Amino acid sequence: MKLFFVIVLGVFASFALTILGEQILFSSGIPSFRFLFPEFPVVAVTVGVLIGLIAREKARVAAAFALAPWSIWLIVATNGNHSPVSRWVTTIAVISVCFVLGIGAAALVSGRLARIAVRASRSPSQGQV
Repeated sequence: MKLFFVIVLGVFASFALTILGEQILFSSGIPSFRFLFPEFPVVAVTVGVLIGLIAREKARVAAAFALAPWSIWLIVATNGNHSPVSRWVTTIAVISVCFVLGIGAAALVSGRLARIAVRASRSPSQGQV
C-alpha cells in the first residue's frame, strides 16, 4: 500500500512540478529558456529524490512507475501534431535521459539512507569504533 501511495505521489508531483516550472519560465521573460526546457531534468531529479526519501527499499521501481506517465505525456504532447521522425527520436532521447536521471536520483538517495541507517544501528558498545 505504501508503494502505491508513493507512486501516486510521484505522478502528482511530476505533473505539478512541470506546471510550476513552465509557469516560472514563461513568466521570467527570458526568451531563450523557453525552448531549452531546463525544468524537465530538475523535475525528474526532484521526484526521484522525493521517492528515494519515502520508499527506501523499492525506490527504483517506484520512481520508474511514477515517472513513466509523465515521460509518455511529454513525448506525446510535444509531438502530437504530426511531427517528423527526427523530432520524435530527439524527444524520446531527451525524455529518456530525464527518466533515467530520476530513477538514478531515487536509487542514490535510498542507498545513502540505507547506509546511514546501517551505521546508526551499530553502536560503539559492541566493540566497533
